Amino acid sequence: MIVAGEASGDLHGARLVEAAQALRPDLEFYGMGGRRLAEAGVRLLFDLSHHQIIGFTEAVFKLRGAWSTLKTLKTSLAENRPAAVVLIDYPDFNFSLAKAAKRLGVPVFYYISPQLWAWRTGRVEKVRRFVDRMVVIFPFEKAFYQEHGIEADFVGHPLLDTLALPRPRETVKAELGFEPSRPLLLLLPGSRRSEIRQHLAPMVEAAGLVVERKPELQVAVAAAETVEPEVLAPFLSAAPWVRVVRGQTHALENAADAALSASGTATLETALMFTPLVVMYRLKPVTYFLLRRMTSVEHVAMPNLIVGRRLVPELLQKEARPDRMAAEVLALFEDSEAYARSVEGLKEVRERLGAPGASARAAGLLAETIETASSSTRG
Repeated sequence: MIVAGEASGDLHGARLVEAAQALRPDLEFYGMGGRRLAEAGVRLLFDLSHHQIIGFTEAVFKLRGAWSTLKTLKTSLAENRPAAVVLIDYPDFNFSLAKAAKRLGVPVFYYISPQLWAWRTGRVEKVRRFVDRMVVIFPFEKAFYQEHGIEADFVGHPLLDTLALPRPRETVKAELGFEPSRPLLLLLPGSRRSEIRQHLAPMVEAAGLVVERKPELQVAVAAAETVEPEVLAPFLSAAPWVRVVRGQTHALENAADAALSASGTATLETALMFTPLVVMYRLKPVTYFLLRRMTSVEHVAMPNLIVGRRLVPELLQKEARPDRMAAEVLALFEDSEAYARSVEGLKEVRERLGAPGASARAAGLLAETIETASSSTRG
């Protein structure tokens, strides 16, 4: 059984399934996921595109559906007794499944750790009790679990299997229809509607302030294929100089000379393209207050967490004002030495994530976990 609760988990899970079946063609997978897992041959009991239970907000507002799904998966565990259950992030839901699997004697393989190191660290005890193998994709996660007396396997980040070393910016700009000789600023507001509502308007205003100082600047917004044009339109009606590009986020991250990004996976993708960036994020005040009280990390941006220092600027809540964002972006464009230092620091991010092949290494550990459990049963 494999259970992914969001788009990134669906993608990384699909790569794991493909790598595992290359090692063990006899393995069959079923469970919960989206299009990517389905394309990898997983028999989905619940399709994420039809069951919108994923994410903190969605789980709160659709709690009944979430618990119904969880109950069905637990029943399936009891009836089918799979060789293992693979859980990908999505902690509250998956920890409940892990507990049920442990009670049934089904090995629990947790791939891509929840961010326990950032907040609600007390849940690490659930890993100790219910997880047979924790497989992590960031080096500091291995150290975190070791500090709590739990062995974890670091396999590297699966993004390295997708994102090759960046090509020349001018080449990629031309392929995307931008003027190669003019600087390009990329806006990455996030893929959820709530993120776009919070972030895109101040981002566009900040970009406008930069354009006033640098009229030659080109500005693009990266839009996921799942984001409808009407979601973006209200924030761009007064900014015809901003170009929306759909379904080309990785290429844009490579082409851009600098980026203004909401905190999230995009910050890591952009860092892996060696594109200097400014990170921002806005939440509703009450949500931010509660999260900050529960957060135990010094940094928010993933590149900063990986290198253990403030490599890229972080502007959160009231600091995420258009004038502050514009000032940080202009500092990158106008200080060539600072820009070069940022690029070198981002190269360090890629180095710390290890070598490509994370999915294959994780698949090897999964096959080993299944074989160990099988041998124990035979014994």
